[in-house]
Amino acid sequence: MRLKILPESFITNSTNITNTNKCFICSEVLDKHKETIIENTAGCLFKITFNNEPLGLEITEYLECVEFTAPRGTIIVSNKIFDNLLIDFTGEYYADIDIFVPPQASKVVFKIENRDIFCLEDIKGFLEREIGENYKFLQIKQELIIENYHLTVKELEPYQVCLINNTDLEVEFDLPKQSTSPVLEKETIVNDLSEDIISTEVSEETDIEPKLTRNQLRQKRLAFYSK
Repeated sequence: MRLKILPESFITNSTNITNTNKCFICSEVLDKHKETIIENTAGCLFKITFNNEPLGLEITEYLECVEFTAPRGTIIVSNKIFDNLLIDFTGEYYADIDIFVPPQASKVVFKIENRDIFCLEDIKGFLEREIGENYKFLQIKQELIIENYHLTVKELEPYQVCLINNTDLEVEFDLPKQSTSPVLEKETIVNDLSEDIISTEVSEETDIEPKLTRNQLRQKRLAFYSK
């Protein structure tokens, strides 16, 4: 089915889809795919394929439908999706819409933007709980903000977009590299003018005289000039 693409400013209720892969779709799509939606209780996504003719690109996005309340013959997407499709807000654009049932995720690798998350006692349990409540699916390069933690999906199996609800994820982390500073060598003290510390040992194999304290040097100087 071919639908006209509208930006998020056309949303008439308080639902916020900013910076998400969520959308509103017209009821005609629901009527067409009702049986598939009912059969897949875990959830379905919608695959939109947009042919950007000026750039000669075919761009695909996978979206989660919030409501089937968009105006007839339209799909309302976030401004983020507009950017991904490389289109502006002034033109009239159309995309092909089809239902898509992704596989359940078996493994996900997150790129961690900061290390604060490792202060949590049960990171895996925290992520599974929060992601399960706020996300129905994940896809490669998707950015997630959970509380104050920023994560990016770096790897995903078995497909580039997967359902993540009702599944036991194998979670791994790609840690940010810590900057390493060169180790500074300890400063070598050439002369110690302390009167309390003095080295009086002389190597038997050399003629090097022992180091003198400041007071001993003063006494020698006075003795020299009093001659």
